[in-house]
Amino acid sequence: MNTEELLQRICRIQSSIGAVEETDPNKLKAAVIITDKITAVHQDFRGGLNDAELSNLAHMLISNIANLRNHLRTWAVNNGKDNKKVDETFNQSLELRIIQDLSNNDEHGYPPRNGGESRKSPRLIDINSVMQLKTQTKKGSTSGMTLGAGDAPKFFGDATYKAIITGDVVDNKNNHIGDLHKIATKAVEAWGQLWADFGCRN
Repeated sequence: MNTEELLQRICRIQSSIGAVEETDPNKLKAAVIITDKITAVHQDFRGGLNDAELSNLAHMLISNIANLRNHLRTWAVNNGKDNKKVDETFNQSLELRIIQDLSNNDEHGYPPRNGGESRKSPRLIDINSVMQLKTQTKKGSTSGMTLGAGDAPKFFGDATYKAIITGDVVDNKNNHIGDLHKIATKAVEAWGQLWADFGCRN
């Protein structure tokens, strides 16, 4: 594998992250429900995606992150880098090992042998799209959101906002391990740090 091919893989991961995040509130309009008995407003942050479509996007992200490991090994060997650093990065990152287990679940079924790479027997449940508001680190930073019938959410304050496709990662006893989006973000950061350590930029 040459550098250009590996960069294409990295771009696929970045594209997968973009696919599970939505920052355009006009794509997240509330639905108005009118019957002979009630008038109601229903707000979700799915942007019209059904359960299967949400699951597909989540698993594409998982797969693209997990698959990079072997390609990084091959690239390192072909480009005079220490390929052992790939496995060192993987072993030192719980998030990368959880992502690998989730990918293996999708390919081979659940549960993983001996708890999988993470030894936590992780599995993904309750995939959905939720709104994330983040205030700034400065003092006095605020965030807020209002919803309206048939309208897009409106935001105020200086926070950033986006709808994210995520899910709960739990073990074989349904104990909470973490949030998929946060785990995936940290896993990508781990690969990104290795890429930088190799002296490369994407």
